[in-house]
Amino acid sequence: MRQTRRAVLGAAAAMTTGLAGCTGGTDGDDGSGDAGDGADTTPTASPTGEPTPTASPTETASPTPAADATVRVRTHPDLGEILVGPDDRTLYMFDSDTEGEGASTCHGGCAEAWPPLNAEDDPTAGGAVTAELGTFEREGGGTQVAADGWPLYYFASDEMPGDVSGQGVNDVWWVLGPDGTPKRADSTPTATSEPGATVRVRTHPDLGEILVGPDGNSLYMFDRDARGSGSSACRGDCASAWPPLTVEGDPTAGGAVTAELGTFEREGGGTQVAAGGWPLYYFADDGAPGAANGQGAGDVWWVLGPGGGPKRPASTPSSSPTPTPDGGNGGSDPY
Repeated sequence: MRQTRRAVLGAAAAMTTGLAGCTGGTDGDDGSGDAGDGADTTPTASPTGEPTPTASPTETASPTPAADATVRVRTHPDLGEILVGPDDRTLYMFDSDTEGEGASTCHGGCAEAWPPLNAEDDPTAGGAVTAELGTFEREGGGTQVAADGWPLYYFASDEMPGDVSGQGVNDVWWVLGPDGTPKRADSTPTATSEPGATVRVRTHPDLGEILVGPDGNSLYMFDRDARGSGSSACRGDCASAWPPLTVEGDPTAGGAVTAELGTFEREGGGTQVAAGGWPLYYFADDGAPGAANGQGAGDVWWVLGPGGGPKRPASTPSSSPTPTPDGGNGGSDPY
């Protein structure tokens, strides 16, 4: 990652915000910020010898000096000082990214909803920014800006400067302070205590602590699998709807994971991860980290706790494993 000095004041950094979507999207931000463009006034000496009054400071949410800087500071009435882009719009970080890795995990539809802050040249910092700025090359093109190692994003639903509607979305998107520290809710832990772990723990507002994959997406078990059998009953169309969590090497566990992790070879290829003996799957309809739309699907798909135990409703007993000669759907459509 290219690093720049955090207090550089310089010329405007030409940049793009990548706000294009697959359906035509919204037009990219024009980057026009009107803060700091007022003409300076030169007071004249008072002929009476009276002191010339100075302008009273205003409590304003306008950015700090260096109005053309790539990253600046704005004061929000509820969140305090936060980082904003050159167009004065709020910037966010993503818990599924790894600090300092020089890569983004937000692509495709995610990047349409959360456009990256891009720059064509080295980013510049406003005077109140103490975070170290850097850049990295995004997959598919573009140079994204990072603050203190965190890739920076806008939120497409923020319509104007001062909006912070992305704060806390899915418990993974957060504004940042001037030093690049995410301003998470006090009760919300990060997705993992070990960046890069295969299986981690995330707190869901309704389900409590659940297992998630390295991308922060919820993991599930399938009642038609046999615990500890080292095989999967979900194949064919089932595996398209419920993609297995696979690895190339040995799986690793985040600090809060107490389940024993293992692997087995899937029919047709691929090494699937299991937690507490249960094969692990994603749900294709979970559009973003924090979603748990697969919970209870067909009364056979369930998220798991840190120990690998399925989180079924109290009234739902574990289904007995059934043979699935048809390729995994057991004659019905649990997916």
